[in-house]
Amino acid sequence: MKNKFKFQKTVALLMFFSLFIIGVSCNDKKSEKNLKDQIDNLEDDENFAGSSKRDDICELMNKEDIMEVFGLSEENELEQKSSHGTICSYDWSINKGIMTLFSASLNFARDGQHTNSQIDAIWEGQNNGIYKKWNPEEVSDVGDKASWSDLGGGQLRVAEDGYIFYVSLSIMYGNKNMMDKQEKIEKTKILAKRVIERM
Repeated sequence: MKNKFKFQKTVALLMFFSLFIIGVSCNDKKSEKNLKDQIDNLEDDENFAGSSKRDDICELMNKEDIMEVFGLSEENELEQKSSHGTICSYDWSINKGIMTLFSASLNFARDGQHTNSQIDAIWEGQNNGIYKKWNPEEVSDVGDKASWSDLGGGQLRVAEDGYIFYVSLSIMYGNKNMMDKQEKIEKTKILAKRVIERM
């Protein structure tokens, strides 16, 4: 009887996850909206992504920066969102034959400013942890040190003056080849340099 109950519970769980995966993979507007709502709910958690809170998060990388760096006009309807002072993100779309949705965001590593040896330890720990399967590559000419990985669609990680912060850029939907890796790196470097100037 116990095994039968266990089997039924396992089947029920498998069915739930199957339905969830099917629901997420659907490409209709309803599924996209539901997924977006789930992400928004996650971002509302004050501990989202282990980020450090900053009252100035959207001042460090502002709307004008995004518009200038990506050559956007008022027609692009840039949407700015801030999550409890931990993440500042911008979403916009470009229609060049196919509607393509972009997202750029900024957040800082937890616990604020660190010593150089702490930064080195955190950096190494991240390389051996979350970044291990994303093969981070060193990026020059920004911060004390920086690396690029394809984590989350593309992320520039920067260490500067005892802080670690992340400028992420992803193409969420549409023509994923609209911007190549090198262009993403160059654009996030410009944004990161502006963050450093204002920190």
